[in-house]
Amino acid sequence: MSVLVDANLLLYALLEDVPEHEPARDWLLQTLDDPDSSVALSWPVLYAVARLLSSRAVMGDAALGVPLAWSMAAGFRRQPAVRMLDPGPRHATLVSTLAATPGLASRDVPDLHLAALAVENGLVLATHDRGFARFGMLQWLDPITGDSSTP
Repeated sequence: MSVLVDANLLLYALLEDVPEHEPARDWLLQTLDDPDSSVALSWPVLYAVARLLSSRAVMGDAALGVPLAWSMAAGFRRQPAVRMLDPGPRHATLVSTLAATPGLASRDVPDLHLAALAVENGLVLATHDRGFARFGMLQWLDPITGDSSTP
């Protein structure tokens, strides 16, 4: 399977004290080791991981300094099975189409980018965020619950 991984799964894989840690970590390791799978990441996902790991509002006293948080996020991109995605020629059109989805709010704007990247590249979006279910053209899976969709 070819997947684009959302920041929440990377965070859960790193944070041992959250209930989602074990299933996220196990899924990620299995997917990275599977020769029939390909794993894609985007720069905004890595930035989100670093931002959240270094945020006192999110992590409290466990917040990391930005250099260490970035190093941890960037470590995912150095995995042999990982490729980094950038928007392609259809990206703007796909974002415009997805932006017409009813009920979106400003907090959903980053999701437009990730959903468009997945659709444009024919990838399944791996996420634990049920908000992506609103994008009918997006194929997604939640490795923690086992839920998925096919457009």
